[in-house]
Amino acid sequence: MADIKKLGKYEITGVLGKGGMGTVYQGVDPVIERTVALKTIRKELLEDGQGEGMVERFKNEARAAGRLNHPGIVAIYDYGEDEDVSFIAMEYVAGCGLNEFLREHNKKIPLGDIISIMLQLLAALDYAHEQGVTHRDIKAANLLITSDGKVKITDFGIARLDTSNLTMVGSIIGTPNSMAPEQFMGLLADRRSDVFSAGVVFYEMLTGQRPFVGNMESMASKVCYEVEAPPSSINPELPLAFDAVSAKSLTKLPEDRFQTAHKFSEAIKRAHETTFLSPASMTVSDQTVVLTAQAVQANMAAMRARAERVAASRPGGQQQTSAPATGTQSMITNWHENTLRDVERQLAAHIGPMAKIIVRKAASSTADVHELYTMLANNLDSEGARREFLGGITRLGVTPAPTASGVMAGSAAAGTRVLTNTKLAGNIEPLSQQTIDTASKQLAKYIGPIAGVMVKKAARQATSLQVFYALLADNISNLDERHKFLKEVGPH
Repeated sequence: MADIKKLGKYEITGVLGKGGMGTVYQGVDPVIERTVALKTIRKELLEDGQGEGMVERFKNEARAAGRLNHPGIVAIYDYGEDEDVSFIAMEYVAGCGLNEFLREHNKKIPLGDIISIMLQLLAALDYAHEQGVTHRDIKAANLLITSDGKVKITDFGIARLDTSNLTMVGSIIGTPNSMAPEQFMGLLADRRSDVFSAGVVFYEMLTGQRPFVGNMESMASKVCYEVEAPPSSINPELPLAFDAVSAKSLTKLPEDRFQTAHKFSEAIKRAHETTFLSPASMTVSDQTVVLTAQAVQANMAAMRARAERVAASRPGGQQQTSAPATGTQSMITNWHENTLRDVERQLAAHIGPMAKIIVRKAASSTADVHELYTMLANNLDSEGARREFLGGITRLGVTPAPTASGVMAGSAAAGTRVLTNTKLAGNIEPLSQQTIDTASKQLAKYIGPIAGVMVKKAARQATSLQVFYALLADNISNLDERHKFLKEVGPH
């Protein structure tokens, strides 16, 4: 794949990006001389049936976006298979992700331009919904801003078509910090789920921060049960009229939300007209057009540099030289990519698509395979699930570590201690049921019903009663509430 020159009829002219599943190339259709982006997925993912779902979603992206024809949606031209890869030929967009734009400019966008971006996004979403396509993964990273200030939706890989049975009720699909409550609950996602995710994007642009943050468990609780702070409480310069619009877009129950993207758009227009006594514009300001063009240029320069590094690292080329990686990046580079993907697939069988996020986070803090499996097993609630997952280590050709009651012990070198049920590590007496019940009840006041899960998880990780309560307190984002919780559970 390193020296690929052609995919189907398309001639490869460069590399735009690279990931674990495949590479995105820049190419050209020689017949009509049109520049395209070629998104690929490696067929080897189909080995042993492990990647069948990934490939099906890849084809689903071609089907979903391919039936759409809108200036606010990245166009799909072709789907094909060539040697070791399947590929999608799509519109080449000289742009950068909205997330990159926000990061480049310290998350500050003029209100008028926020409204323009939202109106463009919602117009494209409304069109897709009317064509029977629900995106289900609307987020800043999947929105491209072009050098002329236009918005384009991309990445329809997990989109739902009215005629598609790709995902079933009970599966969790989407990106956690942008998912609607019904997606977290494994319920059917529809256009109102996209409205919620668009509301997350709206909130992030208005305030400079996301409405729901934290680890996986606490974020799920916040999305499903907690009301976010009004945008004006974070950004005092924001007119109050937009608080109500934001709140309705992020309502927990789908039936209480804006029922269509069009109605969301109309509400934004009314808030603008009420505040500024003038119609909202779908055209961004010259200032933002200039900033966007600069971000696009920076993005293109980064892609060129990445392509040059890839070329230099090939046999016969000058080897890449760079400063040693540090922190998270350094630890992950100690892992073979195929190993991490195999672990992700094993964990995904128990918790779904969020496995990738959890595996990558765990891999950033350890280089020991036994410790990695132990850390990941703590995300599973049943003894049977943990035992089944931990048994998967043999697939990697690694000898399992000693176990206690079926739970794998951690790496002795790393000092890891693993608990069986509610027994504390270090031969400390097991937690009493009263302690567990009391802790669950007190924690639930701050993070909701998911508290029971967090208590069980903490009981498996803690090395003392003090650590047990500290782990529980870490799930409470508000510092004052955290101190209050620790006071309620008593001296420790």
